[in-house]
Amino acid sequence: MPRTTGGPSNGADDETPVVVDPDTVTDTVAQLLVEVDSVRQAAGETFDLAALARQTELLERAHDVLTTALEDVDPR
Repeated sequence: MPRTTGGPSNGADDETPVVVDPDTVTDTVAQLLVEVDSVRQAAGETFDLAALARQTELLERAHDVLTTALEDVDPR
């Protein structure tokens, strides 16, 4: 089963390469970005700290998914 989110990397004793499914990573990030846009649209033109905090959380999750996928592919 492909890994798409954070977690422990392969240990020194585990020689099995981690399989990263690019479609799953892309889909996960796309869903998070749709949620970000939805929060933005719901807030409208008003400055909403709760909406901003939610957007930040979602963007951080998207960043984590992408970072983990990159680390799994090339752990340098």
